[in-house]
Amino acid sequence: MNTGNLEIQVRGAVCLTAPSPQTLSSTCGFAKCLRPLPWGEGLRAAAFTLAEQAEPAALVRHCEAQQATKQSRKPTVLTFVPPLRGNRNLQSKFRRGVAFTLAEVLITLSVIGIVAALTMPALMANWQEKSFSTAKEVFDRRLEEATRQMNINEALTGYTTTETFVDELKKYLKISQVCPSDPSGCFAPAITNGDGSETVETKNLKNSSDLNEGDWRTKALGLGLINGYTAILSYNPDCPVLDIGAAGAQTTSCLSLVYDINGKAKPNKLGKDVYTLNANPFNSCGGIKAGSLCVSASNVTYERIDTCDGTSEYDKKCTTANNCGSIYAYCTNNYWAGAKKACVDIGMRLPTQVELNALLPYASELGLSGWYWSSTEYSTIIHDAWARYFNFPDGDQLNRGKHYNYNVRCVK
Repeated sequence: MNTGNLEIQVRGAVCLTAPSPQTLSSTCGFAKCLRPLPWGEGLRAAAFTLAEQAEPAALVRHCEAQQATKQSRKPTVLTFVPPLRGNRNLQSKFRRGVAFTLAEVLITLSVIGIVAALTMPALMANWQEKSFSTAKEVFDRRLEEATRQMNINEALTGYTTTETFVDELKKYLKISQVCPSDPSGCFAPAITNGDGSETVETKNLKNSSDLNEGDWRTKALGLGLINGYTAILSYNPDCPVLDIGAAGAQTTSCLSLVYDINGKAKPNKLGKDVYTLNANPFNSCGGIKAGSLCVSASNVTYERIDTCDGTSEYDKKCTTANNCGSIYAYCTNNYWAGAKKACVDIGMRLPTQVELNALLPYASELGLSGWYWSSTEYSTIIHDAWARYFNFPDGDQLNRGKHYNYNVRCVK
């Protein structure tokens, strides 16, 4: 402490120009450092500009009290104290308390990997199955709505070819590609059935008969839709006119098609991503394949049916023997109607006159001999009471009343 030049040094702090007793409390209490002094003699100095004529002893006591108060208010700092280096057990316990060992991490990752390997395939399969199911529902709704609108606009029937029908269908369904000569241009090269036992090449599905929905005498076209669906479709030119209020499921009865809800991508399997409507592209007839037809292995037995109840066009006009004479016998003993029912009962149908003619080269192989009913009716003044029949192996084609009992060979 040097009172000659009014400089007072208090434990590292230097107060220049000591304050008066009246200003000591307020001035030193704020401890405002106006400028730092250089380091000197190992002590860090802080300068305070004070008023003059202070009492040195009071200044010392006051500054010491202020310094003690500041140190007592220092914030508490949490520090990490490592375990004693000489105690390995203590170190090991400390490390295990804050982290996994490498072995524990590897074991945990291995368990996670095993669980993922067991569960992920099932999860992915369930997701894919749900995705396919949803896509199928979307396609079915779109197709039903398109044909329903066509029916409302009287644009569903009256076409003689699949091509002309598809040209109109484009106005109601977003079709991006048509493959008229080879369906596989728009479809996957091949598809398999549900259990994978049969495979069919789609390039061979060129006609309605190849879809096993009967000979509609129309081609089957490959289609590509804008939303990624693909289809092979044939149209029935004999599709009857429906009521305007017909539901979508009824309006699709004019079509036979195979469709894939994810395009050409795999698995291309029936019941997975491939579905059918009024079609079966696989040979599952259980009979004999003759050209594009599947024929029952032998003649089918059947019974006559009494159709004198207004179920046929001629029956509506000839319901008694009095007003139609002998024609009344045609409906009371309708063998032709019984033949049609017998084929339907075994999942097949009565062949058309054209189809019977196509079976002529296979007559010996199939054991066809004699007169056979066709599904082709003969309409004249006697009102659909007759139908055409075919004679094997001569090939004669004539008309007879439906009360005759001829042979029946079913096809599909």
